[in-house]
Amino acid sequence: MVARLLWAFSSALKYCLRDDEPINFLGEDVFMSITDEGEYGIKQIMFLESVWGEGFLSPGGEEEIDLVVDGLDLSGKNILDIGCGCGGAAFHLVRRHGAQHVTGIDVEPLVIERANELAEQYGITDKTTFACVEPGPLSFADNSMDVIFSKDAFLHIPDKESLMQDCARVLKPGGIIAASDWMRKDDNPPSAQMQDYIESEGLDMHMCSLERYRKALDQAGFDEIRLVDRNEWYHRKAIDEVAQLKGPLRETIIGLVGESDADHVTEIWEKMVGVLALGEHRPGHFRARLSA
Repeated sequence: MVARLLWAFSSALKYCLRDDEPINFLGEDVFMSITDEGEYGIKQIMFLESVWGEGFLSPGGEEEIDLVVDGLDLSGKNILDIGCGCGGAAFHLVRRHGAQHVTGIDVEPLVIERANELAEQYGITDKTTFACVEPGPLSFADNSMDVIFSKDAFLHIPDKESLMQDCARVLKPGGIIAASDWMRKDDNPPSAQMQDYIESEGLDMHMCSLERYRKALDQAGFDEIRLVDRNEWYHRKAIDEVAQLKGPLRETIIGLVGESDADHVTEIWEKMVGVLALGEHRPGHFRARLSA
């Protein structure tokens, strides 16, 4: 309910909310707490959308999605978006790429609230379905999806091998998996610098190498495996994001989450730039086709 009240006010970026400040909603004064719930609470969602765009909780927006699915014909396809967040990718796959229907799932209830709000706002509820699910095996029938898509969400799932096996089960023969994820240069224990960054994020981050994804896809019965390292791109982008957080976006972020949290997230971003420069943090894309 808190999320529904919050997002009903068009763009959250226009408001500076305090726990002790009521807002009149449907004739009643509502005290709207911005205490975070789960790993992606209201404050995180508001902040990330201010940096990465409406509906997006990871970098690159629509342009990055276009790269992940470049060359694929998604027209008329039924797509499962794993870790759909606030729905930005699902909306783009329908509107730009002609998907028949996108089913988005996520374990965080507030991001699903936001995705449903945006689907109504965009008038696209007939082409998208969003559901909050429990962590674990996918609750979809065998051979039920044409495409599985994911954007920077698999890092929260530790067992990549079981995940790829489950994706293969859900896909139709010849179906496609196309994803981006935050990865590491190898599968050795993280360096002290990398561990410090991971701990500062406060999220479950089970990053693995592109090579581990290659092996997991192969073992699950996929072929035509394609892997793309995006470290250089995001290193440049993250440097610019830090500059934005310290400059043009600073007052907006302070208004959303307070000065202390604004300073904290900027420090996290600077740590991320450090591990990107080190080459240990390596965002990337992968794509494969399930053997017929």
